[in-house]
Amino acid sequence: MSRPIKNKAFTLVELLVVISIIGLLAGLAVPAINGALKKAKSGACMSNLRQIGIAAIAYAAENKFDLPNAGSGNSPEWATTLAGTMSLDAKKKKSVFVCPGAEKPVQEGVTGEVAVTYGMHGGLMPKGGTAVNLGSVARASEIILAADMCQNPGNKGWSPYSIENPPIFVSQSGGRGGATDLTTPISTATDSDTGNNPWMRYRHAGRVNVVMCDGHVESLKKGEVLNKHVLFTQ
Repeated sequence: MSRPIKNKAFTLVELLVVISIIGLLAGLAVPAINGALKKAKSGACMSNLRQIGIAAIAYAAENKFDLPNAGSGNSPEWATTLAGTMSLDAKKKKSVFVCPGAEKPVQEGVTGEVAVTYGMHGGLMPKGGTAVNLGSVARASEIILAADMCQNPGNKGWSPYSIENPPIFVSQSGGRGGATDLTTPISTATDSDTGNNPWMRYRHAGRVNVVMCDGHVESLKKGEVLNKHVLFTQ
């Protein structure tokens, strides 16, 4: 006597349950993946800043501890100077100066300049002025050397900040003094890619990545960047 053949096909209800479970798992996975990608971009950004910091310190070590000038006129810009100290191929040198989390696209200028989304401390490395001796910087582990910067939205939305015209940030009188309370937070009013002046950009989940004068990197939330991080003569 033959046994009855069992129907192994899914019922409509079972199929809908499976589809619902798959959809639920996918919905849970997407935010986790997005979060992981953002963390990876922030990590890559901090790696870039670490290399920029190392390059600046290496330059200073070979020049009686004087930091490079920000550049003006016939003198090379800071990004050009630091790129020349890096033992990297041309493609890698370009990527070091661009934050992976930058929202606006960047492009090389018409003369082949490399785009830049980071800025140096304008008090330590003034444009057209005398750069500061790194050995004279008090609290080197607290003073920001370079950081994520806002991108100028000009040039049809493409960043015009390039290795030949890199941004520098000047905060609280250029960092040379002017405030007595080192615990006062600096202004975060300009945290968007607008205007002509570069300001710190909190593009990593509300945090700004920075490299200090001693070469270590940090990720600081709004309100955590204080006068003590920019005022290097107090």
